[in-house]
Amino acid sequence: MTLTNYYGDTPASTTTETLRYTGPSGAIVDKAFTSHLVNVENDRFPFEDDAFDVVLFCEVVEHLLVDPLAALREIGRVLRAGGTLVATTPNVNRLDNVMGMVSGRNIYDPYSGHGAYGRHNREFNVEELRRLLEFAGFEVERVFTADAHPSAAHLDPRYEEVGPLVRFREHDLGHYIFVRARASGESRAGLPAFLYRSWPPGVIVEDR
Repeated sequence: MTLTNYYGDTPASTTTETLRYTGPSGAIVDKAFTSHLVNVENDRFPFEDDAFDVVLFCEVVEHLLVDPLAALREIGRVLRAGGTLVATTPNVNRLDNVMGMVSGRNIYDPYSGHGAYGRHNREFNVEELRRLLEFAGFEVERVFTADAHPSAAHLDPRYEEVGPLVRFREHDLGHYIFVRARASGESRAGLPAFLYRSWPPGVIVEDR
């Protein structure tokens, strides 16, 4: 297992962290893990082409500031042909957000004491994430949403009124999006118009 992480302007190329957990026998285990420090939307990954069979990209894309496609292109480079990408991210269309907007609450993430990368800068829905992955050269094999913790949507005073109106979309209203995709080809050139704007002429392209 090869790990990556990111700590802002930390000059070191790697860091070691210790995870403490309870083992099968009940004993407390301390295990050290070394992570390569990489800004995934700015840096070339410190790995060779076709280095991995599986890449986990979990709870990352929503934190990126400028260019999530750059990260996915690097993932495609380090995955072998036919390799698997597993990605997870909060679902901007989750039912809690639907109820929040109907009730006049702001759904954006608060500012973070950890800086710009400490907050959710751009959350995605199922269709956007699928289109972005396909643009980056992946074939989406499975995608679904699910709640990872109890939803509070039913506690909203207007839930009984609004809930039935969105029931036809209940399959994509879960808290999180889960995707399994296969590295199936090269990324398209340019940046997809549905997700990017204000780049130099010729960079923005239609993805369909």
